[in-house]
Amino acid sequence: MPQIQKIIAALEKRFGAEVRPDRDPLDVLVRGILSQNTTDSNSKRAFDSLIKTFGGWEAVRAAPLPALEKAVRCSGLARQKAASIHAALSWLNARGGYNLDFLNGLPIKQAQEELTAIKGVGIKTARLVLLFGLGRPAFVVDTHVLRTGERLGLLDARCGRVRAHAIMSELIPPQKTYSVHMNMIKLGREICRPKRPLCRECPVARYCLHPGLC
Repeated sequence: MPQIQKIIAALEKRFGAEVRPDRDPLDVLVRGILSQNTTDSNSKRAFDSLIKTFGGWEAVRAAPLPALEKAVRCSGLARQKAASIHAALSWLNARGGYNLDFLNGLPIKQAQEELTAIKGVGIKTARLVLLFGLGRPAFVVDTHVLRTGERLGLLDARCGRVRAHAIMSELIPPQKTYSVHMNMIKLGREICRPKRPLCRECPVARYCLHPGLC
């Protein structure tokens, strides 16, 4: 798709090219679980509560589920998320430690399959770990990326999340994976909103299939 390079350049001109900060992959996994169906602020509060309450991952794994639920209640779906966190930590404990660096030795597809085998971990959370935690070129499609990608003609509204991840991974150059992901989120939050998007302010309006929505 020839215009993808122009879209990337226009987004970088408007928002810059953000560099991925160093983040612990396990922190990213737990935050990803906690972020499901809630806001970033609520998932952060729940993560901070988990660490403050238990102090470390072994203590979190060994804690009874009701105690985990209480610690992450502010993120919503506490029972489901507590069970997923416990499942992830039990899986790692069985491997000998709370470290996800071994995923770097696997192809992205296999690493993703390892993570999605954990109860409650979907493709988005798995790819967050790969991209944000390990710096792998695994493009992540969230609600903002899906919406802006559809409006720009990069994604079909009927393609589904799994296919959307595959399409975007093929379109985006590996070295641009993180910055494009972040810039599409900024575009979706600040300009290409679900309702009343600010089309006149959009840096990629010329490539949009639905110009003038506002």
